[in-house]
Amino acid sequence: MLWQKLLLINLQIILALQCIAGNPVEVDVDELKAQISSHLSYTARRLTRIQQDVDEKYATELEQLLARYLKAANAEDPLVEEKQLLEYEGEQRQSFMSYVNLQYDEQFLNEDIRVQEWSMRTLMAEVSGPLAEEIEKVLPAYESAVKIDDFDQKYTAFTGIQETFSPALWQLIDAEPEEEAVLNVQLKFFKEFLLYLQKQVDAASFAGMIKDTLKVVESALTSADLKQKMDVLDSFDDLTTKFRRYLDYKVLEFQFDRFGQ
Repeated sequence: MLWQKLLLINLQIILALQCIAGNPVEVDVDELKAQISSHLSYTARRLTRIQQDVDEKYATELEQLLARYLKAANAEDPLVEEKQLLEYEGEQRQSFMSYVNLQYDEQFLNEDIRVQEWSMRTLMAEVSGPLAEEIEKVLPAYESAVKIDDFDQKYTAFTGIQETFSPALWQLIDAEPEEEAVLNVQLKFFKEFLLYLQKQVDAASFAGMIKDTLKVVESALTSADLKQKMDVLDSFDDLTTKFRRYLDYKVLEFQFDRFGQ
């Protein structure tokens, strides 16, 4: 389920908690608390989005759940608050939690559609000729898909778009090693992400590193060296530093803010 995406950070939190139990000296608890607070705040914003068009029979329960998320996100010890919040969710009506999870799924699906639309539009600027013409003809299908109300129909319409791709377009997208055009699309995504982070209050302590990383990404974009581009992209998979872990969990928030409208 698309809902599983939202659980990625929770999985990281669980793993970090296991590390604390096994070796409390080496784990930065403040970092963990910051991650949890950020995740709780992010989830609260998703709940706020649901609240804008909530089914009235769930309005009161949603308001109460949102209030608890906001309280937990701003708590001095979000570790304790999160545990209590998970227990609270487990006590709620199954029909209500199923409703909330479906709304999350729909949000994620809409974001997936928007991300792919953005990727294809960006790719179109990197190619020319028949490929650019094909992509231009495909783009309206994403807008049509995102407007569909029924979840299953929306998902079918979205996945069906790829079935219309020509062999030449698939060859470009799936090429190994990746083509320059595809690498540039990914680099442009991270450039937008870093520009977004520069405006975030919680990024202040990483301002210098974000600025330096942005320069590295911009340099790779203008370079003809494919290895340089791939190395820069691979660096975003590195979770060995506090800064890189920060990037890893903030990308979900970026996707929500950038593509969730």
